Amino acid sequence: MSHIDCAVRGCNYNIFNKPRGVTFHPCPIRSDMRNKWLQILKTKCTVLDWNRSRICSKHFETKCFNIKGKLKDDAVPTLFSSAAHKHSVKQTQETSTSSRTTVDRVLNKLTQAELMSDIKNTLSKMKEPSNLETYMNDDYRCKPDTPTEAQLWILIKKQDHLNTRLMELVVQNKKHVELLQKNLEEARSSKKETEQSIETYKYIVKCLQEKLATLEEQIEILTTVESR
Repeated sequence: MSHIDCAVRGCNYNIFNKPRGVTFHPCPIRSDMRNKWLQILKTKCTVLDWNRSRICSKHFETKCFNIKGKLKDDAVPTLFSSAAHKHSVKQTQETSTSSRTTVDRVLNKLTQAELMSDIKNTLSKMKEPSNLETYMNDDYRCKPDTPTEAQLWILIKKQDHLNTRLMELVVQNKKHVELLQKNLEEARSSKKETEQSIETYKYIVKCLQEKLATLEEQIEILTTVESR
């Protein structure tokens, strides 16, 4: 299934967050209806692709649908600034945020090893598509028509590659830390040895000074005796 979202600027509905009952509708095939849609949507959509763009049912009045809920052939989107629509989108976003918060709390309880093990076990049970490279552009981004499953696999591949790089950086940083700690210990040991050497030199100087004083006294005594 390809990723589908509403082409109207400011509308955040897509196939993943849409409320129950919201449907997505392609642009009309008839040229007269296309002209009508174009006049309305040319200022409402950032990009409008007649073959791929979809408009969600929130932008159509109730009278635009038949009793079976199918969009009528002469229907045109006219609802673009409905307060109820904005409120509904806000509620959907808040629910999604709350769900993510709950998931985050659960994941935070797992250790890194447990998370990595769970990811590997899950991936081992899934079958990777053999033609992922055909869905990627030269800039390594997914093509517009990439199926959701392929998009998820490409995202997993990118995340796995990023994790590998991060683990390599962690190992390198650990080695750097160990080297810095070793250098610090050596510096501390060298400082201690230097301090001990200084104390030894101080003691030697003190002894030499005492001997010098003794010699000076003896010389003074000898000089006094000789003078008599």
